[in-house]
Amino acid sequence: MHLSNCVIFILLQLTSSLQPPSITNADYNLTYNNQQINNSRQHVFVFPTYKAQTTSRVLINCEKCTLDNPLMVVAQQHKEILSWQLPLVVASDSGDTRFMNSSRTLCPSLISRFYSFGTGEDYEGPIVSVSTASHDNISYTLQVDLADSYIEPGVSYDTVITPSQARYYFYSFPENRTEANYETVILEIESQDDVCMMVSVQNSSCPVHDSLHDIKFEGYWETVSRKGGITISKRNFPHGFFVVFVAMGDNSDCDGITEIPKDSRAKRLNFVIKPSISYHDYVNAVGITVGCIALAYFVLVTAFCLWSAKDTRPRRMSFVDEEDCQTVGTPGSIQAPEFNDTISLDETEYDTVTEAGIDREVILGKSVLYLSDLARKDPRILKKKSNFYLWHVLTVAVFYGLPVVQLVVTYQKVLNDTGNQDLCYYNFLCAHPLGIISDFNHLFSNVGYIMFGILFLLLVYKRERMHKDDTFEKHFGIPQHYGLYYAIGVALIMEGVLSGSYHVCPNKSNFQFDSSFMYVIAVLLVVKLYQTRHPDINATAYSTFAVLAVAIFLGMVGVFSANLTFWISFTILHLGICLVLTAQIYYFGYWKFDRATCRRVWQVYRHDFWASPSSVLRPLHPSRMVLLVLGNMANWGLAIWGIYNHELDFATYLVAVFMCNTMLYFLFYIVMKLSHKERIKLQPLTYMILSIICAIAAIYFFAHKSIRWSVTPAQSRMYNQECKILKFYDFHDIWHFLSAIGMFFSFMMLLTLDDDLSHTLRTKIAVF
Repeated sequence: MHLSNCVIFILLQLTSSLQPPSITNADYNLTYNNQQINNSRQHVFVFPTYKAQTTSRVLINCEKCTLDNPLMVVAQQHKEILSWQLPLVVASDSGDTRFMNSSRTLCPSLISRFYSFGTGEDYEGPIVSVSTASHDNISYTLQVDLADSYIEPGVSYDTVITPSQARYYFYSFPENRTEANYETVILEIESQDDVCMMVSVQNSSCPVHDSLHDIKFEGYWETVSRKGGITISKRNFPHGFFVVFVAMGDNSDCDGITEIPKDSRAKRLNFVIKPSISYHDYVNAVGITVGCIALAYFVLVTAFCLWSAKDTRPRRMSFVDEEDCQTVGTPGSIQAPEFNDTISLDETEYDTVTEAGIDREVILGKSVLYLSDLARKDPRILKKKSNFYLWHVLTVAVFYGLPVVQLVVTYQKVLNDTGNQDLCYYNFLCAHPLGIISDFNHLFSNVGYIMFGILFLLLVYKRERMHKDDTFEKHFGIPQHYGLYYAIGVALIMEGVLSGSYHVCPNKSNFQFDSSFMYVIAVLLVVKLYQTRHPDINATAYSTFAVLAVAIFLGMVGVFSANLTFWISFTILHLGICLVLTAQIYYFGYWKFDRATCRRVWQVYRHDFWASPSSVLRPLHPSRMVLLVLGNMANWGLAIWGIYNHELDFATYLVAVFMCNTMLYFLFYIVMKLSHKERIKLQPLTYMILSIICAIAAIYFFAHKSIRWSVTPAQSRMYNQECKILKFYDFHDIWHFLSAIGMFFSFMMLLTLDDDLSHTLRTKIAVF
């Protein structure tokens, strides 16, 4: 860079006229108006020395300059030479813009030395030479100012910039340590206008890259509209750093809209450098978090064990009522068939109604169906089917999780190498780095998912150890298929892993990492809830994960091309699936959608409807029908809202669809349970209340977003907010903790919801 500037300066000297240059002993802060120049003579302005605590800034204006005969400006000082021309052409997506004035700050090469040792030595004054190739006189105005360009921590500064008039300032980390941590600082920027600008943080060495074509060459940089911030560590800039501000030629980099700017490109901004949190703040936040989780472990495990000992009878035949015990032993009683040990355990051999030994017409004609009608398969078959879910989740976790971790680590390395802060959508006002990780707090706050997932697995294992009486398990209570519970616990752990991976570098391309296992959790909860009353006819792990694969594919397509046509197509698919699932739930899973469906509907209409319309239209299960209609109405409302707000991000909407339907099915199950005179014991009721409280609070904090990846990086920074708890966590971190706790409580509610039926004969447990 120095060599090229020297060459330009020498060329200017060689190409100037033979007449000696006009030399002026100039002074600072004086305006040299109406300076006339042509190709016959070069103007040279020599300025006196000045103190090291200030910097010199050259301002020049030329209204009559043209691109054919531009005004050439060369400024030299000590070890730096700057050269530029007027008019200054700034390129942008909307086209080139010409600026007839500009200002450049000469980099003080001794700045770090002055700031470190307080030397009062003088700087050599700048020399500014002006020339042109124009034969006609050109008028220009020149002024060189001395400005204070040193930033103090905690002090607010105002400045004005344009694309042709950049400003930069120097900051040095204080040597004296205080309670505040000056090893890491946060640069906060605010503005009241929408003019797009570029902010760069560069090392304390000359030259400073302060033009739009080279500002990205060094250090960190980001686009800013009204609000911005960067966390800066002394480890990366041990001798201090320059903060550079320059306005863009248009706003396309900030708002994504390419249009010719109509207003002035001058931008007024305010900035301040604040200390970040200290090492002790890191330790306190992490320590308090770990302590709270440990306390939660102790309280929840203790409560679960006490409830199990006090409120739950052991699931063994010795604790069954004598009357029920005699019923099981009666030859005429309904019992599960006996199976020998050599029987094939291939689950596909037992998935039809005929092979289950039940007549389809009898089942469909019953007004009340009991669990004994749908729990006739060998428990070993059902256990194997249930364990398939666990193995599928583990397989998906490994093959999906490892590439995700590798990718986000690569993202982080690219961010560190290029300095492109627009690559990751951080909450820059509450993003605390640790090592190579730029946003450790949002990564660490996902520990709740992992720890509560592990806790759920431990409690499920303890409960499974209590169920060892095979005779009891065949005749009493809801079939306990623990493979699905383990799969749900592993899914919660993987949600923490993938959400943490997403927060290493959150952006539009990898948001799917954060939501994929939310789909898995929602679907597994529905499958498990359905399995409790329909153990023989539940969905297989293969079909369940095929549905999840489609959901993830739709999420990917929706992120990249969520236009109105896609939204309409998805809505049709969404509502169609709702109708199919409604029929499955209403007819206990014995309704099939195949080629003969239309023929069967026509036969019912042709024969049964005309024979007795009232008997056909009157539902066989009124309460179930009412709840399913309400559920469909809720999905219709969700679909209408999605179409109306189709410009919102599709991925979040898809998560909402899954979660809302999971909650609707929970509500359906609980209402049907109560309508059949079953009761909810204190333990699941407590879990239910706690999960609702956590869900409401979590949704509140989730709605107060600190980033929004569906917009540009500059627009996302307008949502940035300062830390709210322990100077370490923001609202999104709180959402992580509350959602993890809320999901754990909902899992525990599912695990204990039917404990009131633990010693009830399956011939007395209704199916719904």
